[in-house]
Amino acid sequence: MAMEYFDEKIVPILKRKLPGSDVSGRLMGSPPVPGPSAALTTMQLFSKQNPSRQEVTKLQQQVKTNGAGVTVLRREISELRTKVQEQQKQLQDQDQKLLEQTQIIGEQNARLAELERKLREVMESAVGNSSGSGQNEESPRKRKKAAEAIDSLRKSKRLRNRK
Repeated sequence: MAMEYFDEKIVPILKRKLPGSDVSGRLMGSPPVPGPSAALTTMQLFSKQNPSRQEVTKLQQQVKTNGAGVTVLRREISELRTKVQEQQKQLQDQDQKLLEQTQIIGEQNARLAELERKLREVMESAVGNSSGSGQNEESPRKRKKAAEAIDSLRKSKRLRNRK
């Protein structure tokens, strides 16, 4: 009756507190599974009525070792959290820069389209003038427009080359 109560009520609590250990098997008197560590477990101490001083000391050493390991892991976790925060900030900065550059590219594309439209108009008018005859008064004005269009294209090429 007492064993059933122990198995039903106490063993589940101990399993939660000591994950990865076979609580019921060790309490029934079976030897622990041999492994890389011959350290005593809490369950082995619970299975004895009067644990020896050596066993208690060994368990205390395990607690200290585990505590040091937990401290190291906490430090690593905080360092990793800091790194994650830094990387998130970098991502935000890069997203902002990407947005700004996308806007600049859009503005430059609009300007380029306008310049190409003006150049097309100048070229069409130049072709129209060469086929037409006797329009000497308008040709200096059109030459000036063509020169302005070419200058604008040169400026836009310089802007593209600055990337």
